[in-house]
Amino acid sequence: MTFGPKWALSDEGLRRLLDRLGASPEESGAVYERLHGQLVDFFDWRGVPEAETAADETLDRVARRLTEGEEVRQLRSYTYGVARHVMQERLRDQLRERQAARSARALADGVAAGAASAEERQDCLVRCLGELADDERELVVAYYRTSGPLPVLDRRGLAARLGLSAGALRTRAHRLRLRLEECLRGCLHEGTKP
Repeated sequence: MTFGPKWALSDEGLRRLLDRLGASPEESGAVYERLHGQLVDFFDWRGVPEAETAADETLDRVARRLTEGEEVRQLRSYTYGVARHVMQERLRDQLRERQAARSARALADGVAAGAASAEERQDCLVRCLGELADDERELVVAYYRTSGPLPVLDRRGLAARLGLSAGALRTRAHRLRLRLEECLRGCLHEGTKP
């Protein structure tokens, strides 16, 4: 089940979802809140970061499918199926981010262990960053900057500013990091020649 770029909950989507949850506005509102809370617990218990946001995204996706006319017989079961997809995506994204961070640390450690001095490494980094286009340089620096208490939220904000999905941002940053690594290796290799 693919959902494509982030979809914003519309009035129509919310109305369709609430209509399916109860006969009256009060009943459907109460059922919605209860279901949202249960989804938050579902994500919390499975170690999914930002469980509230994951629950919101799940309900947004269900509303989207209802708006698109998908036939949903068992709304609760369907919702938990969507929640499992959201969980898998988020855990996969979390794993990719950890791997990228480990890779970046390994590169930094490898470079630090090499014969190049800190000044040579800095010069190479500046040179390699200078070889990137302005927008590429800004993206990679902003993406890998770890300042602030919530780098994941910073990355979400960056993705929104650039009009990209989180996955597209991650892919671009990864490709740029690979280019930088290659450039750094070449630059440092040149610097260690006698």
